[in-house]
Parts: sequence; C-alpha cells; structure tokens
Amino acid sequence: MTIYERNLEALKAVHKDIYEEIENAHNPGEQVLVGDALNGEKFLAVIRGEAITPLNSTYDPSHEAERYVLQFDKEGEDCIVMVFGFGNGAVLERMLSDECSVDICIVYEPSVAIFRKALEEFDLTKLLSDARLLLFVEGVNSDQMEYHLVDLIDYSNWRYFSFKELSQYSMLFPEQRKMALEMFERVYDNNRAAMNTLIAYAQVGVMNEVKALKWMIDCRTISGMIGSFPLDLPAIVVAAGPSLEKNVEVLKQAKGKAFIICVDTAIPFLLRHGIIPDMACTIDAAKGIRHFEGPELHHLPLAISTDSNYEVLEYIGELNPYYISTTNDYYQHLFEERENSVGYFDGGGSVGTTCFKLVAEIGFRTIILVGQDLAFTDKKRHAGKGEVKQEDLIYNILEVDGYDGGKVMTRGDYKTYIDWYNLKIPQLKEQVVINATEGGAKLNGAIQMPLQEAVDTYCKSEYDIAAILEQIPVVWATREDKLEFYQEIKRKYQFYKGFHRRVKDGIEGAERAIRLLKRKNYQPKELKDIDRKLNAITRETEETRGMVLLVKRMIETHITLNDDLNKVEEDLEQESIRLYKKMRKYLGDLLEALEELLPVWKSTLQDINEVYQFDA
Repeated sequence: MTIYERNLEALKAVHKDIYEEIENAHNPGEQVLVGDALNGEKFLAVIRGEAITPLNSTYDPSHEAERYVLQFDKEGEDCIVMVFGFGNGAVLERMLSDECSVDICIVYEPSVAIFRKALEEFDLTKLLSDARLLLFVEGVNSDQMEYHLVDLIDYSNWRYFSFKELSQYSMLFPEQRKMALEMFERVYDNNRAAMNTLIAYAQVGVMNEVKALKWMIDCRTISGMIGSFPLDLPAIVVAAGPSLEKNVEVLKQAKGKAFIICVDTAIPFLLRHGIIPDMACTIDAAKGIRHFEGPELHHLPLAISTDSNYEVLEYIGELNPYYISTTNDYYQHLFEERENSVGYFDGGGSVGTTCFKLVAEIGFRTIILVGQDLAFTDKKRHAGKGEVKQEDLIYNILEVDGYDGGKVMTRGDYKTYIDWYNLKIPQLKEQVVINATEGGAKLNGAIQMPLQEAVDTYCKSEYDIAAILEQIPVVWATREDKLEFYQEIKRKYQFYKGFHRRVKDGIEGAERAIRLLKRKNYQPKELKDIDRKLNAITRETEETRGMVLLVKRMIETHITLNDDLNKVEEDLEQESIRLYKKMRKYLGDLLEALEELLPVWKSTLQDINEVYQFDA
C-alpha cells in the first residue's frame, strides 16, 4: 500500500467528508513540488511563474516545526488553535503531541494541490487519525468551517482560542487568509460579547431563572408545536426595522393566512395599527416593560426562555407561555421527564434571529421576514421611530450589501446578525426564506421579494391559528401533574439549603488549611481531611443538576479558575496556600449565589402555592 493510500484510509476513518471529495475536488492549477532539505528530509514548495516558494525550511524542516510550537508554552492548558495552512503536516503533528498544550487544532488549507501533494509524499496517518484535528480544505469542505467553529467555541473557551498561520501562506494566499481571519474574529468577538453579557446580567439572570418556575407549571413548549401546523401555512417573522412601516397594511392581509410571530419591540407598533400577532417573543434578561402595554397581550401566546425578564412576565399578568430554551440542566430534566425537549437554543443572539430559528425548527416550509432591516433604512433604526440617534453611533458603522443591490449603512452588532443569517439560511434545504423587508440589508440564500407579492403568492388558505395553538399540550396539564412539579421543586429547595451548610463548612476548612500551612506545624492527615470535604463539594458542584444556576451567578470567577490554576508557585507550601485561597474565593462566591437564590426560590414556591393551595 502506498503512502497516499494509507493516508486516504486514515482520512476515511476520521475525515470522511474530505475522503469522499478529495480526488474529485477542483484543482486551481497550483504547482507544488517536493524538494530535499540539507538534512535529507523532504519539503514542499509552490511554483508560480519563475518564483519557487518553499513552505518548509530547506535546511531542517523538523527543527523548524519544533521551534514553531514553542510559542504554545505561553498559551496555558487546553488552548484551541485555528491554523491557516496544512503544509506537510509536521507542525500540526507536533502541536497535537503530548509535549504541547494545544487541545484542539482547526486547520484551513487554502490549496487542494498542496494538500494532495502532502498526502502523496508524507506519512500523515497519525495526524489524520487524531480526532482533535478538525480539517478543512478549500473546495472540499471549507464551506462547513464556520458552522463547526460556532458549535465548538463558546463563552467558556473563547479566551483560549487563537489564530496562527504557517510560513509563507499569508504571502501566497492573502485573500483566503483575510477570509479565515475575519471568520476567526467573528467567532471570537461574538463569544467575548456573550461572556460579557453573562457577567453583566449574572444577578438578574438568577432571578429570571428561579421566577420562571411559576410560569413553567402552566406552560407549553416550542418543541410541542413541531408538526402541528399545515404544510401550506407560511410563517411571517415580524421585526421592528424601519421597513415595517411600509408593510404594516399589507401584513393585515396575511392575518389568518400565515402564522405571524413578532419580536417584542414590534408589539407596540403592531397594536397601534390593529394587528394582534399569533405569537410574540421576548428573551432578553432585562427587556423593559414599555413594549408590553395593552390588554391584547393577556393570554397572547408568548415565546420565552428561562432567561426572559421576570418583571415583564409579571407585568403582562395573564400569561400564556411557550418555552423555547433553558441552559439549566435541572430544568431540562424536568421537561424531559414530561417528554418535552427544552434545551439550549442557538437563536443567533437577537430576538429577531431567535424567531426565525424558532419557526424553522417548528417546520414551517415558507418563512417570510418583515422589518428585519438590520440597517438604517430611511435613516431610522426602528419602525415608528425618529431618525438615528447619537447613541447608535457608539457602535461601529459600516457598509453592507443592500436589499436593493446597492450598499446600506449598518451597525457592528447588526452586522453580527447579518452574518448569522448568511450562515443559517443556506443550510435550510427544504424551506423557502423570503426577505420582504423592502430595504435594509441583503440576506444570502433568501429570495428578495416585496411583502405584497409574498402574501399574494404564499398566503392562500385561511386557518384558525388560535385553535391550532390551543391544541398544543400543556406540559404539566392536570392538577396531579402540577402537584408533582411543585413537590419536586420543593425538594430541590431543601437540597440547596443543605448545600448552603456544606459550602459554609468548606470555607471554614479552606481557611483552616491556610492557617495550618502558614504556621508550618500540622499533621498531613488534617489537610487530607479538609481536602476530602473540599473535593466532595467540588464533585457536587460538577455533577448535581441545577448547579449551573449558581455557576452563572459567579460566572466571572468560574471561567477564570483555570487561568489561576495555570500559575504555579515554586515553593510547595506557598503553592498550596495559593490554591486554598483560590478555593476560599470560589466557595465564597458560591455561598453568595446560594444566599441570593434561596429566598427567591422560597418566594416562588409561595407564589405557586397561593394559586394552587398545594400545602393547604
């Protein structure tokens, strides 16, 4: 079996998508040769005209690879690296060796010709068999790269994510490098923003999640809606962009002929024009109540998450909740026991993108977007509002492709949502997406069509949408179901009270360990006993459902824990003192989170009991 055949077998086992396409992939005509370095090893070189550009050292390629990976000694543990260039694979193999701190390596090779030559000339079976290598080759599977990055990188690991490039690749492939770097920056910046949002809303987030229990007991779910609607019924997603103004009268024609779901900021504008949507959506942790005026909202189906602002939900009063999402594993388990799936929902970061993803997952075959300008159409930000304000200018202002074929001005955060749509819409193979904003930004993969034409084309039949929604089953439907729910969350409250005592004991143990080490007069058994208690608390935090509620409250401490653990004191006792201090800080934050959570959980139990008299 040749080297090439062995490498193909390795590709087939771990990178099947590349294996199936590599031999038929378009070759842009890149000329790649193999040369002999002074130390007898092979190196790759690219020929363009009369210029020959070596991709590796012509003296000692192995030594070059060894020196390249030295930079990762400063990166800390578990770093994730996006590498521009595959080369001969030597650098990548060393990056994934036991001597290097790289945990995952995402490689983008811009040239099929270089990759093929590497497969023909170098034994890459070990590298290609390593599941920690995520490999993307231009013209083969590179269109899937950003999807994988979005799935892989999140608020907990984005700080360990870096961009690197191999020798000569930037000079040979400047456009591809620019594309790859922009992709990296999008993923990096989006997750940095997500972490900052978690930190900013840590306290209110706990309030929202615990208060959610009193609406969960009477809720339906978005997952329960799947398969409930006629296939010829389109969905219209209404956002609050300026172009909604020119479409509001046309939207009235679609009532009863389309499932109309609107974002929270569009509610006042629609109600003023006599349009009551079939469903509204609010997911922000701190959304103001000014969008929720009017008796029309009583019993209106409302798509929410356990992060939705509890003050808004209380303000509406007579709520008809449909849960989309929860990141709390305890809540997920409660729903799963009732055969409902409510987990993490990648909604794209805005209420508009969430509504789009929601109707796509429910299964609507035709999705019409209205008011999703994502740009300053007519110098406005929202329908029914005045011109752009000074506050909008704190964001980066930039140009993007427009709905009408030209360019439009947008903000940096809107551009993030445009990128999300451009990533997600082309993935919908069996669904038609109509961009009926009639202004604003162009969305790739969507058909640009005026709303009137979309309504005339797709909104053909009338349906009683309220009756369809009423048939969606309530998760805890009977009084017996609700009592079971109440008793379960009451038991969870007692667990948190017990955990509160154990955390206090753990803090005392950590403080005692610090005193013992500073005095340098202790028995090893004393520290072992303390460590046993601390380890038990750590395991409980990691393994018990519902601890994510506490972790989110202390998210900044939690996500920086590994950073501190990577700093090591040379003196063993000083290192032990440092780690016990870190544990004391961690447990102190955990205690504060519990002391915020417990009274809110107790009052929520009381709110439920006032309605149902379970403890009467």
